[in-house]
Amino acid sequence: MTKLRLLALLAVVALVLLPAIAVAQGGLQPPCRFHGTAQVDGANVADGTVITATIDGDAYTATTTASSYAVTIAQPDGKSYEGKTVTFKIGADSASQTGTWTIGGNVAVNLSKGEPPLTPGGMTEAELKALIQEVIDDNVDTLKGDTGATGATGATGATGPAGKDASSVMGIVAIVLAAIAILGVGFVLMRKQKA
Repeated sequence: MTKLRLLALLAVVALVLLPAIAVAQGGLQPPCRFHGTAQVDGANVADGTVITATIDGDAYTATTTASSYAVTIAQPDGKSYEGKTVTFKIGADSASQTGTWTIGGNVAVNLSKGEPPLTPGGMTEAELKALIQEVIDDNVDTLKGDTGATGATGATGATGPAGKDASSVMGIVAIVLAAIAILGVGFVLMRKQKA
């Protein structure tokens, strides 16, 4: 029984020490994990978007959940990734960010492609529209162009119906008024002579 116990103990020691020896010789090294968020044009990507991490010509993929990703990159046997650059793609498009592979690393890299919409100073859309209108109102004179040439005169409208002939009545009224005016002037002059 003692021999059996001794063999069991040696087997346990071998199982514990062999991985440590392999790691010490460079065989088994901890991978490097990259994680973060992914955005396109300032908006979070949809769940299931493929994230591709490429290092030294080798590609590793993961999909997003709640606009986050995590890619674990282990070195293949006989290859060293230490200190090499990792590039990323969001779907088929390259992300702006890169990472550096380190043994056992847990590297946060928030990925993005495109540009977020312009919102100066965190303005709301209504505030931005109001600012644009204010700039236009303040510069309306400089925004106006030169006055254009006068357009052609439009067509003359149709001639209206002929009115009633009032020339004879008007002539009589004019004569009566003239006579009254002459009589009035004569009356005033006569009174002035008597006085």
